[in-house]
Order: sequence, then structure tokens, then C-alpha cells
Amino acid sequence: PQLILADEPTGSLDSRSSIELLHLFNEINKDGQTILMVTHSIKAASFAKRVLFIKDGELFHQLYKGSMSNEELYQKISDTLTLLATGGVRSE
Repeated sequence: PQLILADEPTGSLDSRSSIELLHLFNEINKDGQTILMVTHSIKAASFAKRVLFIKDGELFHQLYKGSMSNEELYQKISDTLTLLATGGVRSE
């Protein structure tokens, strides 16, 4: 397929299976496959190349992984979620 839609793909998996699936997604993506994943898991999101944050139906903020490690992206995602939860304003 041209696009894989993954709605909460790690939601009912144990932690080991979740990590295996996320690594599989990374390998598939490296081969040119586009994957759109919806998740509430910071861990799962930290494996993505790009993370979009939606608030009230609109794009609130986005992060690009670039050369960041999963751990660095995890922290940036966490910081953005804190901003969302505390009523912060959109980053331009």
C-alpha cells in the first residue's frame, strides 16, 4: 500500500511487543513506506520522524526528529504535552 494507517498500534501490546512493532515500522519506513500513526504514547511517538500535536481540531505544534535520538525526541514531546496541558500557546 502507499500508506499504512496505524491507530494506536501499541495500545494493547506488552512493552516488548510494542518496541518490536515500532522497530518494524522504522524498517518499513526506511524502505520508503509512509506510515501515519495516531498514538497517545510518548514512547511510540518518539520513534517517529515527525510528530504533530492536535489541539481542538487544529495543528498546535510539530516536531521533526532530524538528528535527535529517540530519548531527545521523547523529552521534546513530553515538554510539548506539558505546554498543551497547562494551556500554553502554540509555538510558531
